[in-house]
Amino acid sequence: MTTPYAPRWGLWLAAAIVAAGYGLFLIVTGLRLPAGAELTGQFALQPAVKALPALLLALAAAGHGVVRERRWLVAALVFSAGGDFLLAIPGWPTGFVFGLGSFLLAHLCFLAALIPLARRTPTATAGAAVLVLVCVALLVWFWPNLLIEGMAVPVTLYMAVLVAMVCAALFAELPTPWTAAGALCFAVSDGMIGISKFVLGDERLAIPIWWAYAASLLLITAGFFAKRTVSVPAATPVR
Repeated sequence: MTTPYAPRWGLWLAAAIVAAGYGLFLIVTGLRLPAGAELTGQFALQPAVKALPALLLALAAAGHGVVRERRWLVAALVFSAGGDFLLAIPGWPTGFVFGLGSFLLAHLCFLAALIPLARRTPTATAGAAVLVLVCVALLVWFWPNLLIEGMAVPVTLYMAVLVAMVCAALFAELPTPWTAAGALCFAVSDGMIGISKFVLGDERLAIPIWWAYAASLLLITAGFFAKRTVSVPAATPVR
């Protein structure tokens, strides 16, 4: 039989508060700096603070009642925290590549958690088709600078895995649409990162990037947690 389980919403709420606090810090910092200025390197512990929401969500996911999903969710959130940390290290030219690799692993873990939940529907299929077209258009837009920076292969691979993860979230049969909405927020955040790095060449989009990304992790995990049940062994009858 199945029974509802109690997610660790306290840790989830703590992650939301820290993420919002970091987002407010970025807004205040952005207002006092020139437009497009680098927002990392503002204080020594910034990489750790930026990674903290994902780590808190990993702790929340460690209590997830579905064992198979729990393993992949925790791994995905830990890799996301690693990406946050690496991308927040100032003055490290290869930090973007390592951060990209960490998020690539995170998407693969999210994908592994989502694939068994996939159920094809017309609405999800249409949404996935639109997503693929948008990502192809972005890749074409980025392509000249990707070639110049030698990033064509890793970025193309990353976008392919990202699209697969978001499509799996759209197809996932879950009690709420939150995970699908979160995956779309992740795609929006990553799209803005691509525009920032390969088109604008500055940090004008850093603030919306953070808010979309933070919302993505909170929504993805909330969708896995909310209104779920777990299987428990039936009681052995007394003879």
